[in-house]
Amino acid sequence: MEPHGVMFHHFCEHRHTDSLGAITAERLEKIILSYSPGRILPALEWYERALVGKLEESDVCITFDDSLRSQVEIALPILRKHDITAFWFIYSSIFEDKGNVFELFRQFYNNYFTTFGEFFSVFLTHLSKVLSSLDLEVQRKKFSETDYLREFKFYSDSEREYRYFRDRVLGREKFTSLMNSILASYGVTHKELSKYLWMVNDDLKELSDQQHIIGLHSYSHPTEFCSLTYQQQLMEYQLNARHIQRVTGKSPKTMAHPVNSYNAETLNILATIGVEVGFRANMQQ
Repeated sequence: MEPHGVMFHHFCEHRHTDSLGAITAERLEKIILSYSPGRILPALEWYERALVGKLEESDVCITFDDSLRSQVEIALPILRKHDITAFWFIYSSIFEDKGNVFELFRQFYNNYFTTFGEFFSVFLTHLSKVLSSLDLEVQRKKFSETDYLREFKFYSDSEREYRYFRDRVLGREKFTSLMNSILASYGVTHKELSKYLWMVNDDLKELSDQQHIIGLHSYSHPTEFCSLTYQQQLMEYQLNARHIQRVTGKSPKTMAHPVNSYNAETLNILATIGVEVGFRANMQQ
């Protein structure tokens, strides 16, 4: 056992309307209560202990990624009930009306399809119009021979394959174009999907004032961050840091790697801009 963070993303109001991977307030409370009293540390205490190497093996903190509105509406009241503060790793583009299309697309397949498998069938149909039948067959075979995202047991095989095509085959531009064509076929717009999806700056300020810690998660949340050039990575974190500093009045000293993607250059950049504690998505080094 090692000291670690328990990472959360999406929340929903009712179990029967759960979006993919989302949990209810009731489920969050059960998770919190499953830890022995005193094991979940306040964010600031966890951070300060980490800096001086005083974290115990059983010490845990709570973290949230991606600046999602459901986190402050559904999860935050539970944290307050149990007097817990957390780390909130936010990406900044959405606060400047530059919504993350991947989150919008997630909102789409959660709201317009009964299961992810149903959506994935539609995705493959549209993908076959972008890739030749031979290329599609070759790529699907390559995927079947890899362990891509297999360590994350909460992903189904179709979710893993979807992310494989999104991140490893198509890339951001082609993937966005493909998904936009699917949205158009359903008559759905980005504006419709983005309504009430993300936090606003007042949320960040309030969290920071209440001793939660607001940390970096990049500016635009690239899914393959390690593929960016040094300058691109630097700009992602500089813009992210300036936004947090401007809103909270505090220079961010913590971060979480978006989609667990980083390289040696990323770590050098983070050290240069003053980051002292970073989180990744698993316990590997």
